[in-house]
Amino acid sequence: MATQKDPVCGMQVDDQNASAKSQYQGKNYSFCSADCKRKFDQQPEQYVGNQPQSKGQAQGSSSKR
Repeated sequence: MATQKDPVCGMQVDDQNASAKSQYQGKNYSFCSADCKRKFDQQPEQYVGNQPQSKGQAQGSSSKR
């Protein structure tokens, strides 16, 4: 059973039993819910490649001051 991280909320999702799936730039993404899929489909570039979103951005902004 292969799992991957939902790019929107970070939840681990079973690829075979995912509630929703989408494809962007040739890569398949699995989602825990239709709501996460809808958010991703509206702005996929916001979620692709930014999986450790909150931690990386928070550390970067606080170290500049």
